[in-house]
Amino acid sequence: MLVITSPLGSIGLAAIVYLGAIFFTLSERLNAVAKKSDSHRWFWLANALIAMAATSQVIRSTAVLAPDAALPALLEPWFALLTFHLPLAAGSTLDLLLVWYYWGWILREKSG
Repeated sequence: MLVITSPLGSIGLAAIVYLGAIFFTLSERLNAVAKKSDSHRWFWLANALIAMAATSQVIRSTAVLAPDAALPALLEPWFALLTFHLPLAAGSTLDLLLVWYYWGWILREKSG
């Protein structure tokens, strides 16, 4: 079952990177109209961190599937912390803050 589900984590993270690219484009266009600061470029840093986490997911999944052929460090918890958990948390938080900065006005908008 692990062979079937291993690629799914990386596919999900790739979808988050794609979503970050969409938000970059939309925020860039909003920035041109609203004349906000050029903070939309930080989306690329967030996407790079999430892409790093996706790459780590692929490497760690491969190491788990073939532990005898993998480097022992790839199976250590600190490797997952440094290359997966911390970049994913930092990238997701940065994405969230940027989306809130650019698109938070939609939630404050009153209808009627």
